[in-house]
Amino acid sequence: MLNTLIQTIANLGFDAEAITTAFNRVIETIRNGDLSSMQGLSDIFTGIIAALTGASAADINAILSSLITSVIAILSDDTTSSVLSTITGA
Repeated sequence: MLNTLIQTIANLGFDAEAITTAFNRVIETIRNGDLSSMQGLSDIFTGIIAALTGASAADINAILSSLITSVIAILSDDTTSSVLSTITGA
């Protein structure tokens, strides 16, 4: 089934060898990951994104850190909180 999926993606114009390599990296990341902690799960998630996109794990960590900081800043803003309260009723 995986071979069929890879072939279908390759038929769309993507490099089948690169796709296979990315899938193998994802599987290896999951296989070697630490599932017992949040940091381990975060590392697995980062490794999967790195394998699929080709970006480095450090770049992905920087992006995720910036996103989390931005979301926290937005959610802690009084105006945003009141808008969210109005929308959700909470």
